[in-house]
This record gives sequence, C-alpha cells and structure tokens, in this order.
Amino acid sequence: MRLGPKPLARTVDVTVASVARMYDFFLRGKDSYPADRAACEALVDVMPNAVALAEAQRTFALAAVKHLALHHAVRQFLDFGCGLPTRVNTHHVAQQVDWSSRVVYIDKDPMVVAHGRALLDEHGRTAVVQGDLLEGDALFAHRQITQLINLKQPVALVATAVLHCIPDEDQPGAAMRSVLARLPAGSFLVLSQWVSADSWTRERVTDIMRRTTAGAWGKVRNRDEVDRFFEGLAMEEPGLGDVSAWAHAQHSHNRPRVVFEYGGVGRIHGAGPGLETQAEAAAAAPGPTDSASGRRPESGGSPRGCARS
Repeated sequence: MRLGPKPLARTVDVTVASVARMYDFFLRGKDSYPADRAACEALVDVMPNAVALAEAQRTFALAAVKHLALHHAVRQFLDFGCGLPTRVNTHHVAQQVDWSSRVVYIDKDPMVVAHGRALLDEHGRTAVVQGDLLEGDALFAHRQITQLINLKQPVALVATAVLHCIPDEDQPGAAMRSVLARLPAGSFLVLSQWVSADSWTRERVTDIMRRTTAGAWGKVRNRDEVDRFFEGLAMEEPGLGDVSAWAHAQHSHNRPRVVFEYGGVGRIHGAGPGLETQAEAAAAAPGPTDSASGRRPESGGSPRGCARS
C-alpha cells in the first residue's frame, strides 16, 4: 500500500476520457470530447441514473457550502476535485453570504486548472491550485493556500465526488486524515461519493471507469467504507445518507437505485478558534497578498453509525 501523490499531469490528452469532462458532459457543459462522451454512454448502460448522480453531487456541494456559510459563519473553503467551472461555483455561493469569503479550488486535472484560472480566479479572494488530496499535509505549502487560508480559523474542506477517484491502495482515508489534522476545531468536512450495496454493480462500474479513464479511477464503495471517512466527526443534520436530501428531494429515496451519491457534512469537534466576534475573525484572516457520525438510512434502512452533533 502506498501513501503519496502520483506525478501531476501537465498536458491534456483528449483521446482518453477524463472524469472531470465526463461530469461536465452530464451537467450539460460544453467541454467534453468524443472519448468522454463514449465513456459516459458506456457508464449509463450499467448505471442509468448517472446524470442524476452528477446533479445530486453538485446540488449537495453548493447547498452544504451555503449551510456552513449561513449557519456556522465559515468563511474559508478548500474545494478538492472542483472539476470544470459551472454556472454557479463554490465561491459564488460563499461570497453571496459574505463577500470576504475565500475559496481555493484544487484539482489535479490540467484542463480543470487552466479553465479555473481563467474563470474562477477573481477579486483576490479565490485561487485555483493544481494539487492532489494524496499530497496530504504537503498541500498546505502551496503559495495560494498559505495566502488565502488562515488555519487558525474554521475551514470547510469540500471533497464531493473525489474519493471514488482514489483506489484503496492509495489510502484515501489516511490522506484525508492528514489534511483534516491541519484544520482547527470548528472546521467541517463536506464529502460524498458513489455507493452501492450490490457487489456486482460496484465491480462493473469501477471496471468501466478504470478502463475508459486509463486507470484514473478508484472504486465504487459501500456505505460502511464511506462512513469510516467521517470517524471522529460530529455530523450535521440530516446525517449520512443519500445526499439528494440536501436538495429537499427526500421523495427520491423511494425510487430503487443501485448506485447513489452518499455522504454528509461532519464537524471537527471543539469550540473553534475562540475569537469573540466576526470582525476579529475577519481581521485575523490573511489578505490576498499576505505571505471538515450519524447515518440516515437509504431506502427503508435503519439509522446507524457515528455520533451526531
């Protein structure tokens, strides 16, 4: 087993499907190529709700960002595996709540980074970094992160639809714990990934994705495997489960789905950094030039799992 990043790609190969471009295609974007669209067709053959999963992931991520900004006054966001820009992105939601919110987008795909720097890097309060969750603690040496993120204040780590791109042999749990260990109490983890209770489906979808992306894929997991990523965190309501609940689409739970987007929002225990007011918190934040369970059942299951806040 290994822990550590693989070399980051510096060029774009449009003859091999990219997970980011596949998501872009499912979300009706315009940045996909024939290889991406062929991979999407192969995936839909075995997972007919692929488009709905991409939409659920996006809705969940933005709803969680708004929730944390509004109800927990989180003003700093690390968005891992951010993917290609869409009409509404993390910083749009966070800065609509508070214009001073700071967002660092992180992705290993060079096309994502190029598009992100052109479209998302604005106002001196957002940045786009080419990086990998597997860098773990070393991520925090990136200049844009040290400039924008104050690790004495709560940070939301957004990692939706990221961990199913990382195989077990790369130890995604260890990498996640390494990153979370750098965040102060009062920080949050927003995480989701594809899950299935059916082993044949997990293997089939994983095989299609690994084959069409030339190995740039991890695995579809079961719920217990994803629950372990949240160990030690206090869960925000509605707990762990199908993230479509964050879009107030609980009725969708009644539809039988072999694969679904599973996750939640967990809080690092503690009272936070202890600043008395938001003004003090804002004053302590670095400027643009200065050198982080309960479980909700899937269809008809019984609640089980970790501590709830």
